[in-house]
Amino acid sequence: MQLSNRIKRFAWIAIGVALLAFLVWESGPSRIVSDLGLIGGGLIVVVVLELIVDWFNTVGWWFTFPPGLRGGTLTRLFFVRLAGTALNTTLPAASVGGEPAKVYLLSKDFPVATVIATVMTSTLLFTLAKAGFIATGTLVTIEKFSLSHEFTIGMIAGFVATLIGAGGFLLLQLRGFSAWTHRIIAWLPLPEKWAEGIQQMVPHVDAEISALFRTRPRDLAMALCSHWLAFACGVVQVVLLLGWLGLPRSISASIAIESFSMVLGFVAFMVPGALGVQEGGKLLIFTAIGLPAAAGVTVGIAFRLTSIVCAGAGLLTLAVLKGRRRVEPATAEEALARDLAS
Repeated sequence: MQLSNRIKRFAWIAIGVALLAFLVWESGPSRIVSDLGLIGGGLIVVVVLELIVDWFNTVGWWFTFPPGLRGGTLTRLFFVRLAGTALNTTLPAASVGGEPAKVYLLSKDFPVATVIATVMTSTLLFTLAKAGFIATGTLVTIEKFSLSHEFTIGMIAGFVATLIGAGGFLLLQLRGFSAWTHRIIAWLPLPEKWAEGIQQMVPHVDAEISALFRTRPRDLAMALCSHWLAFACGVVQVVLLLGWLGLPRSISASIAIESFSMVLGFVAFMVPGALGVQEGGKLLIFTAIGLPAAAGVTVGIAFRLTSIVCAGAGLLTLAVLKGRRRVEPATAEEALARDLAS
């Protein structure tokens, strides 16, 4: 099974590399190299802004923790999230490959049930915030650009699919996971210690999630606002890149690029880091709103270089954080978190 997963992973990476090479060739390698030269040291600014994006998203996660457990934890959560995001961008696992790692890395500092609940609720809130941003961005920009019928239908379909998925996940969290967990465990050949640990933990996870949604509306609102601030930083990144490439620094065009990229990102989860797909998506978006296709590929590559730097920092952080963990966890909950993460 592990060998098969590795083969699939390398296959998707190969497809992504081939797609990226094709896009660069079709757009003109010399043109792209020239455009990257125009960006130059500005790429450092983009990387710094990406870390600010990560910080705001971490704040959104931080608000899902019970107020009594937040003190002095924001910086640690930032580094844990950086490590988890690095795994998410390198594993073809629908952007959830790093979530068990977050649980493992935090199981020493918080109750495991609390961490699992916050990871689940923060993922949901991030998706809901993203759906709201996509909807707003579409409404604000759709009349400003002559979008093709096919492109518009594709964006709407992607948004609806995202909203349905988020709504279903929200309903599942509100109703609780206990009943579903018993059914799933009965179907899966899980080790006995896993099954027992999960069954004991799920009611506590349900209680944590219920407390957030039913008694802490301010925390929910602050989490959503934090994610929106992260998206705003993403728009600033695009505005700066457009200017460095000699294009008009249009706020509406940057909002359109950022929001439409989010939609395309939902369908690229099978390819690690959306390799090739991200750049192709930028090309389609730039073409759709009347900007040079080559500039779209260049912006995609700029974000690719940024993600490589951030992923490298995240993997280094993961190695440091794992090195500080005890060799053997002291409790059954920590053991379960370690097993699920491995």
